[in-house]
Amino acid sequence: METFYFTLGVLSIIAIIFIVALVWGLVKVVRTKKDLEDFKVSYGWDGESYRRNDDILRREIHSMNENVHRRIEEVYQESKSHTDKRADKLLQIIDEFKS
Repeated sequence: METFYFTLGVLSIIAIIFIVALVWGLVKVVRTKKDLEDFKVSYGWDGESYRRNDDILRREIHSMNENVHRRIEEVYQESKSHTDKRADKLLQIIDEFKS
């Protein structure tokens, strides 16, 4: 009879340890899930913030693209103007030598 009670006591201690470990694991999972949700909200990883950030990024890229194209056009016009001035000067020099 004593071995029966001893075995029953050991099994009940093992069951208690198992239940405590199970509860501890569930608490850790719930805390981790909550921390992950807080992290997503604080760093803007929720769907709406992502879309807003994506729209802002697209607008900035579009603006930079327009600025680059505008600057390229300005440089092209400046170089064209400079080349025209040099060509006109060369034509003047050639006309002076012909006369």
